[in-house]
Amino acid sequence: MPDEIRVPLGSRHVNNQMDVDLNEINPGFALTWNGGWADITAGSLRNSFHNTAPFITISRDFWEGEHCSLAGFVGTAHYPELSDTVQFQHNGWIPIGGLHSECGPFFVQAMPGRGLIGGPSGKAHSDVILVFGLTLDIGN
Repeated sequence: MPDEIRVPLGSRHVNNQMDVDLNEINPGFALTWNGGWADITAGSLRNSFHNTAPFITISRDFWEGEHCSLAGFVGTAHYPELSDTVQFQHNGWIPIGGLHSECGPFFVQAMPGRGLIGGPSGKAHSDVILVFGLTLDIGN
């Protein structure tokens, strides 16, 4: 059984320099399994290119307070529209990663952008991508 439901709601591409209008409303659904060493999250959301993007990440907390926590995460997301423009990809699956912060039921993720994945993509034309949403604890 999963321990959490995560509901991505939106994103913000900080200092976006693309000529296209990116979608910043990104509803989605994900399940998280809390592990001893790391947590695994799998889900899907409507991405910034108006497509469905499944993803999977592994995260590890490195700070936990009374009401908030901070973790690092790495994973992959399916963005076939970027497959010809990114340096690292496999069948449309691109690398993702960054910081994940939770305070109460809210989460914010910050992923580095400009130049990280190489080539002209939504990530390479923004300094940082912020993703925000809700976390619901359904722990066992």
